[in-house]
Amino acid sequence: MSQTKGCEHFCEQLSDYLDGEIGKDECLLIEEHLRSCPPCAVLFESLRTTVSVCCQGVPEEIPEDVRIRLKAFLREHCQKT
Repeated sequence: MSQTKGCEHFCEQLSDYLDGEIGKDECLLIEEHLRSCPPCAVLFESLRTTVSVCCQGVPEEIPEDVRIRLKAFLREHCQKT
């Protein structure tokens, strides 16, 4: 499997892998790819951390300054797409 094809395949399977929704053989292939591909390993760790933070939830009250910055960011981002 070429590195590029392996990365594409890995990205397609990433969410299912994190959710434990793929078979053992596929898990082994992904884990092997993670060991040999630092960019995918970084991507995996980033996504795993993001999922973990999201599962912890957010506080009921978001500080006003954060809310203002978030709204400004979203407005700017939505205008670019």
